[in-house]
Amino acid sequence: MSETTRIARPFVLLTWVVAPLGAVSLVLACTYAPPKLNAGFAVLVVATLLSENFAFALPDYSVSLSYILAMAAIVWGGPGAAGLVAVSCFTNYRELRAHRPLAYLAFNFGQIAIIWTTGAYLYVKLWDVFVKPAPLEHTLFFFQSQDFPWILIPMTVVALYCAAGNLLLTSAAAAALGLNTLRGQSVAMLAFMPTQVALAFVGYLIAQVISLHAFALPLFVAPLVVARQLYLRYAGLKDAYADTVRSLVGALEAKDPYTRGHSERVSEYAALLGRALELDSRSLERLEYAALLHDLGKLAVPGAVLTKPGRLDADEMARIREHPARGAEMILRIPPLRDLADTIVQHHEWFDASGYPNQLDGDEVSLAARILSVADCFDAMTTTRSYRRALTRDEAIAELIRGAGTQFDPEIVRVFIASQAGLEPATDLETSRGVALDCAPIALGGDQRVD
Repeated sequence: MSETTRIARPFVLLTWVVAPLGAVSLVLACTYAPPKLNAGFAVLVVATLLSENFAFALPDYSVSLSYILAMAAIVWGGPGAAGLVAVSCFTNYRELRAHRPLAYLAFNFGQIAIIWTTGAYLYVKLWDVFVKPAPLEHTLFFFQSQDFPWILIPMTVVALYCAAGNLLLTSAAAAALGLNTLRGQSVAMLAFMPTQVALAFVGYLIAQVISLHAFALPLFVAPLVVARQLYLRYAGLKDAYADTVRSLVGALEAKDPYTRGHSERVSEYAALLGRALELDSRSLERLEYAALLHDLGKLAVPGAVLTKPGRLDADEMARIREHPARGAEMILRIPPLRDLADTIVQHHEWFDASGYPNQLDGDEVSLAARILSVADCFDAMTTTRSYRRALTRDEAIAELIRGAGTQFDPEIVRVFIASQAGLEPATDLETSRGVALDCAPIALGGDQRVD
């Protein structure tokens, strides 16, 4: 199978635009301001290659120092040097060993070349306007104390330009690959723009140090190594949080075998809905954690009540209905997960304010809880429990439609139906209600235990 058929066609078309533009921009940059192939240039290239190959991955992005070094190259040598230093990190040994498709590598090359050559050219022009004209044959744009505060203008503008260019092109690629919408990916990446802008200023300082001596770069190594260790510790803490969540879910499933796998499936449905609603990456992550832990309060419910095959009496139903609040209380004792408490306590609230435990109406219930309500009920309806048979997917969809506007947020129901493979999007819920009339109601409230 060819690469073109394996990769989304919109991405291939985007690559055919970005890669040639990047190559042209790199050639023009080297013609306009040829880099000086000296020790300083060699230090920047080698440092960039090492940085990219020793980058490490977090869930949503990778962390390396190549961004900082490309910024240093802008100041150190102008557009030609900046372009060559930047494109030296368009791939790394891990990608080559993994045989990453050529289209990905070509896109990365083009994206990097476009952003950094045009960013360097912008820096030169702003330098000429706000600081002082500099003959290009020098290709060194360092600053002195008398250049402040005007030097901050080109520095800040170029930092914003490069961060925004990276955000736009990366978001476009993700959307073309079908990983997210352009808007959703852009919102997710916006959270990292302040960090990128701040790191740009570190790059400017590195260029100043290299201007003193080509091998002065190690002066920055120690603090950057410390920063890398902090990133690694952050990644380790996130893994520990995930392990904590799954341990709690395991404890719940050991108590109630009928819910085995339920939390995982609800998390998958919730994530599907969250992506369709274009939640940012952090909100999506917190939604998935909340979905995994939404039934944690059932640890406080007697097992005989959870697995009772018949109807529940009033006292037993009251015990079941305590689980959202009990779960929220447990989560509040775990500092990294405290922000999930509201979602967990609200996941059985109804859109018309007849749910529990606090009878909140639709406007008072968080979006995450409204998403979780639909995902939770759909999985509960489509799995067999001790007290009823599993519904078919179509029957469960019909029940969601029946409950839209009363138990469920109608918009979330519509999006959920549209997101289900093999089902036509139900754009008009009022028209779709006719389908539900052929299905026997299962009383999502009352004395049935929809999880």
